[in-house]
Amino acid sequence: MDALDAILKANDLVAVLGREVSVRLLDISASGCLLESGSRLVLGSTGSLLVSFEGKDYVDDVRIMRCRQFEGSSGAYQIGAEFLWTNTPHDRSLRRVVTHLQASAIRSGSFGQSIRM
Repeated sequence: MDALDAILKANDLVAVLGREVSVRLLDISASGCLLESGSRLVLGSTGSLLVSFEGKDYVDDVRIMRCRQFEGSSGAYQIGAEFLWTNTPHDRSLRRVVTHLQASAIRSGSFGQSIRM
C-alpha cells in the first residue's frame, strides 16, 4: 500500500473545498458587513474576507448570514456577513480598522482563502 492509499483509507480523513469569490463592500460595522457579488453564497458558509484599501490588505474571517438576489437584477446578490472570533484581531484585521475606513472609499475585495500575517 502506498502513502496515498493509506491516507484515503483513513477513518478520520477530512477535506476542505474552497473557492475565491469577488465581492464589493457596501457597508461595514464592528460586527459585520454588507457585500455585493455576482455569485450566490450558501447561508452559514465561512471564509476569509480580504479587502484592499489604500494599498494595504485587511482580512477577517466571516460567516454568511444572508444572501438574496437584488430585485430586478440580472444576477447580483446582496450578502450579509458577520465577523467571526476565530482569532484575536491583528493589525490588518477589518474589525480593528473599521472606525478608520470609509465604506464609500472601499472599492472591492474578495471572499476566499485566508492570508496569514
